Amino acid sequence: MRMCHLMKKDLKETTFIPDKTFPINVFTTNDIPLHWHSHMEWIIIKEGKARIQVDDVFVHLHKGEIAIINSKQLHAAEVLEANTEIIAIVFNEAIVRNSGLDNTENLYFSPYLNNQVKLPNFIKADNFTKEISNSIFSLIDEYSRKEIGFELFIKAELFRVFGLIYRYFYQMEGTIYQQYQKNYKINHLLEFLRENYSLETSVNEAAKMVNLSPNHFCKVFKTVTSKTLIEYIHLLRINEAERMLNETDLPISEIAEKVGFSSNTYFGRVYKRLKNEPPSERRKKTMNRNILN
Repeated sequence: MRMCHLMKKDLKETTFIPDKTFPINVFTTNDIPLHWHSHMEWIIIKEGKARIQVDDVFVHLHKGEIAIINSKQLHAAEVLEANTEIIAIVFNEAIVRNSGLDNTENLYFSPYLNNQVKLPNFIKADNFTKEISNSIFSLIDEYSRKEIGFELFIKAELFRVFGLIYRYFYQMEGTIYQQYQKNYKINHLLEFLRENYSLETSVNEAAKMVNLSPNHFCKVFKTVTSKTLIEYIHLLRINEAERMLNETDLPISEIAEKVGFSSNTYFGRVYKRLKNEPPSERRKKTMNRNILN
């Protein structure tokens, strides 16, 4: 067992991501040696045929077929025909996360990233695969051309592919997904928090809203949102504060109070931690932009 652990550790790869602020890389390759990394990876066969390994499963993929590799899964590729061309898309989960502020993360990405829902590793050729492969090739084209707005188109294609896979997965494994939703159904609480972010909501109060014990609630909430309750409320408050700093002339102290902070110092500390700048700097940038306009 220890030998297997050491072997997997030795196979860890530090994947190159050119832009950490937009964590995705797309490249053409041939054979891929066995390795793993902390990013997600999609492998699509552009031409020819290849044998793809994911953990202990080996599958032959042909033109237009896809391998979906989760974070930390061992994987490799071996070209089986001379004209084979493989395209790899490696991306960090940060590019699809949205801090749990809407149901796309709560219903789809958190269950997947937390291994509560398992999506298929291989998508073979059929009419459904064609729709996914077309979307992936559109993403590849946008990444290659890098015209204005390419980041938006890439994110749109990432979400589209995940949506298509989920729809296919739901048809195959709907009962598992429904069970996950049943066990972790706290969407009405998240809606309450979004509408009442300025109020003080304790763990006990939140747990009662979803009929869970406080301890179990904390585990479930962290699983679904990847944040503690107070971290989530702070994020809601600071996002609203940022909007008010950009769109109103209200004093910073008044904004802090409106979004639920009784202490200006504490507000400034939380704002800087989440936005990487103090609220005064955000206000200054807004004022300068308005002057220029």
